Amino acid sequence: MFHVFLVCSGIAALVNIAVGYLLYGYGGLDSPALYAFSVATAFLAGMVVSFILNRRFTYAPSGRRAASELPDFLMVSIGGLLLTTGLSFVFFTYGGAALERLTMSILPPETSAHMSAIGLTALYSFLAHKHVSFRRGPLALWRRGARAVHALGTR
Repeated sequence: MFHVFLVCSGIAALVNIAVGYLLYGYGGLDSPALYAFSVATAFLAGMVVSFILNRRFTYAPSGRRAASELPDFLMVSIGGLLLTTGLSFVFFTYGGAALERLTMSILPPETSAHMSAIGLTALYSFLAHKHVSFRRGPLALWRRGARAVHALGTR
């Protein structure tokens, strides 16, 4: 399941990075405050892609409607947004020169900081979405329990 999450979330991360790069790389939103805004906006674009792909391909159906899962997904994603934005800001502000040397100036330090933060947020996101966003609803749990009781009765 984690490998499917990584593929779906990898696609979402590419959207996240592309939108961020367009905003801070070409849109001129690269001052410290505007950079944080760029990363946050990019995260929201990636979040939409992540919800659609992970709901469809990664997690077993929860028995809950998408409208019920979406608020939980949003809350977990806000945690991811805070982590991604905060880590990106810290990495860029305090480690920009080191990141630039590490990537041999192939990537701008803003992009390296952004990518590093996304990678570090992945494990949090997987576990939180599994246990919060896409957790089984009461009806799905009841059905699973009923099947178990039925299986015991047919032995």
